[in-house]
Amino acid sequence: MPTEQLASLIAWHRQRAGLSQVELAQHAGVSRYVVQDLEAGHGRTTWGKLCAVLSVLNLSFEPVGPLVPAWRNATSAGK
Repeated sequence: MPTEQLASLIAWHRQRAGLSQVELAQHAGVSRYVVQDLEAGHGRTTWGKLCAVLSVLNLSFEPVGPLVPAWRNATSAGK
């Protein structure tokens, strides 16, 4: 997903949830600057912080691609 689409998706869901950037940040356990950067399309955050924000908004990423089934098999076999 392009950065601009991710930024728009996060902002749209936040607004529909009736949350300010500060409120979303508080619920996600991140700083307001993380939410602000995500909505501006800046890539200055960690995967964990992005996942925390997405979780609050009830969003997630699903990996897709030709090698994903092989990766799933390889990683689940090691558990």
